[in-house]
Amino acid sequence: MGFLGGLFGRLFVRGKPGVSGASGVAGIGCIGDIKRFKPELLIIGLGNPGSKYDGTRHNVGFDVADKYCNLLGGGVVAAPVEYCEAMCRTALSGVVGKPVLVAKPLTYMNLSGDAVGALARKYGVGADRCLIIVDDFQIPLGKLRFRKGGSSGGHNGLKSVSAAIGAEYPRLRVGIGPLPLGASVVDFVLGGFEECEREEVAKAVKAAAEAVAFMVESGIDAAMNRYN
Repeated sequence: MGFLGGLFGRLFVRGKPGVSGASGVAGIGCIGDIKRFKPELLIIGLGNPGSKYDGTRHNVGFDVADKYCNLLGGGVVAAPVEYCEAMCRTALSGVVGKPVLVAKPLTYMNLSGDAVGALARKYGVGADRCLIIVDDFQIPLGKLRFRKGGSSGGHNGLKSVSAAIGAEYPRLRVGIGPLPLGASVVDFVLGGFEECEREEVAKAVKAAAEAVAFMVESGIDAAMNRYN
């Protein structure tokens, strides 16, 4: 079955409060569950809320967060809950049942740090336990790159997050490039993928979701060694 098959097969501990009922089937999320939850790791995909941004290059972080939840199947809460200016879902991940919060900020890309900072403060989670997932037009389409921290690389979402929690947080950059010669950066990242790119994008989103699962299980150093 391989590592990922085994990983997804054992991702959740049954019967834990706030994540699933005694049957092990994920319940509907509620604000009380979110408030009581004590995550060890925040997994935050960046993007822009609203249907007009669905499928755009800048929303790849949202897409990876959604795909990660889909891969986890019945163990993740069935519906997201709005909390700290983000849509949040909870889960217990891995062999030991590590509690993780998966979030998509509602503050729009350039103010992502407002939501990330609020969540980090609420749960008492340091920057080193916030995995941020973003698009990157400087990386070829479909390529993945983990980093433990550092510069925003000009990405406005990362700039905002760094202003809120400092720059030393792990991040997963998902390639959406290259930027066409002479193209506007804003128009490019807020535009949709070409028809000929969509199959590659779907593969990249799935691979990124699997990479997130590996990082949660094995840590950022192992993820960097495996995927970079």
